[in-house]
Amino acid sequence: MSADLALINGNVKTMNPSRPVAEAVAVTKNKIIKVGTNKEINQLIGEKTKVISLNGKTVLPGLIDTHIHVADFGRCLLWLDLTSAGSIGKLQSLLKEKAKQTPAGKWIIGRGWNQNRFKEKRLPKLSDLNAAAPDNPVILYHESAMICAVNSKALALAGVTEQTAVPSGGTIDKNPQTGELTGILRDSATNLVWQAVPEPTADELLDATALACQKIAEAGVTSVHWLVLSENELSIIQRLHAEGKLLVRVNVIIPEALLKKTIGFQPDSLMLHVGGAVIAADGYLDSKTAALFQPYSDEPNNSGRLLCTEQALAASVAQVLAAGFQPVIHAMGDKAVDSALKVIEQTSKQAAAKPVRFRLEQAAVLNKELIKRLKTQKVVVSVQPKVIASEFSVWSATERLGVERAKWLHPLKTLLKEGVKVAGGSDCPMEPLNPLLGMQEAVTRQNFPEQRLTVEEALRMYTVDAAYSSCEENVKGSIEDGKIADLTILSNDPLAVPMDELKDVNVEMTIIDGKVVYSKH
Repeated sequence: MSADLALINGNVKTMNPSRPVAEAVAVTKNKIIKVGTNKEINQLIGEKTKVISLNGKTVLPGLIDTHIHVADFGRCLLWLDLTSAGSIGKLQSLLKEKAKQTPAGKWIIGRGWNQNRFKEKRLPKLSDLNAAAPDNPVILYHESAMICAVNSKALALAGVTEQTAVPSGGTIDKNPQTGELTGILRDSATNLVWQAVPEPTADELLDATALACQKIAEAGVTSVHWLVLSENELSIIQRLHAEGKLLVRVNVIIPEALLKKTIGFQPDSLMLHVGGAVIAADGYLDSKTAALFQPYSDEPNNSGRLLCTEQALAASVAQVLAAGFQPVIHAMGDKAVDSALKVIEQTSKQAAAKPVRFRLEQAAVLNKELIKRLKTQKVVVSVQPKVIASEFSVWSATERLGVERAKWLHPLKTLLKEGVKVAGGSDCPMEPLNPLLGMQEAVTRQNFPEQRLTVEEALRMYTVDAAYSSCEENVKGSIEDGKIADLTILSNDPLAVPMDELKDVNVEMTIIDGKVVYSKH
């Protein structure tokens, strides 16, 4: 039998320990039928076989992003990109150009500016935005997403004035001399204007999300765990699938509240299925709502809080399991992780005949005892390495947790040494999509470098262990005979380039189901 597709002259990193490296791969329909030498694969080449000579390029199992908000990513792709703005003048120029293409009165949304990159070394002013876009309401987010700059039209539509009450945990900047608004809102105060921005139409959201799927494929990602935030995303996913615009494999992870909305959603398939449901045990470190056993070091009266009792958490887990889905428990603080593990341990005793693969999302503040329990229960920990870097650089984790606890913040190396499987994601659009950047962050970690991973360990987080996290390790995650033909082809070998240049390795081609869905050339 001849193959439909043959990749030859490659550097194939299989992630299969029995044959870690090969030269070539043969595919028939959507399955890998042979991994081996050029000579072995040449024997499967027939008249109709599509042959791609890779000229030494590296082939990886299709990369998997286990934590991405695809609809939000799509929305952001329609926003004004301000990451290149090196001055207030450049920001104004980009905004002015966008305003020319935007009907008067329609909102202009942007993101990515940072005053430290501006030659003026200052925040944008209300007058700067008014001058560039006088006829449109404007909201421009800082790259950290915790600060936004707005113009007068945006403030007026949101009803924000000098007399507006400042929401808890937020700041509305004012001129210290005159008391006038500067147009800068911080933290929870950013919601004052955001809530005035109209939702995109269903067609706008469909187009934006289709574009997001295209960008995901271009990043070499073949499968995503799409964390759904709202009910209308479910219909968007169905429409994308029906219209052939999904492009990448989607494991839908829904909020627990939407369990009933998935009835009749979509027949389970390798291309699209609802795999898990998120249950929130606590909040987040950056808002100091993650539940800790001891108070935050810089806020001695605050230890965060659990969002539900253990009894309520156990009931939620039972409901998710009864619906046939994987329980995905969001637990960041050590107290929340402990609470989640108590429920997991109890559930495992009751369900001994049918083992359950639990997943903890963003399990951040850990300790030796918690890690031992994670290992015993075979719990998968899902992390986003770029978020870990931001916890230290943006949130100042060492100061807010204290040095001793910060040592145990996302201790990836320790988790792997203890045999806990760790899956990698991006948290896009809050952080960049690029999985190679995620790997780079994991191997070049600046804070507590003893937790750095090897490149191969980091690669496992986005391949075999990512597949394991969704119970799909038998069909994807490595390049082996019989597995689905999802492959990512890179310009360079990630195991051979300098570790701080991983993010710059180019994706040359993305193959899903044996079909080329993206090619750089």
